[in-house]
Amino acid sequence: MGIAALLAIGLAFGCGKTGEEYAGHVVRAVDQGKITATRSDMETIGRALEAATFDRGGYPAGSTIQDAMAGIVPAQLRLAVTADAWGRPFEYRSDGRTYTLTSAGTDGATGTDDDLALTDGRFTGLPAPSR
Repeated sequence: MGIAALLAIGLAFGCGKTGEEYAGHVVRAVDQGKITATRSDMETIGRALEAATFDRGGYPAGSTIQDAMAGIVPAQLRLAVTADAWGRPFEYRSDGRTYTLTSAGTDGATGTDDDLALTDGRFTGLPAPSR
């Protein structure tokens, strides 16, 4: 049993909440932390992509996160960041004039409400805060 699970059980009994209710709060808090970390990583990649437009005259063209990293590491970004906080690869699409960087979010499936999407430096998709 993991430390988070033990903590959840211990606090649940101490706070009078059911274990299931408290575990749900812990899971939502962990997911919110991963959303925040993923958003931060995406913002960092976005700033590096914006800087690349000055050096290259456009975004790195391609259809994978590796294409993006090849165009910005190490000149604009010291180390490659290719995966979100859930350990899944970012999706990247660019024709050189525009780009979209996507994380599949909590559920791991793209095209759903929990996706994070950054298009040309602006978030066009963010999940609603968990309750």
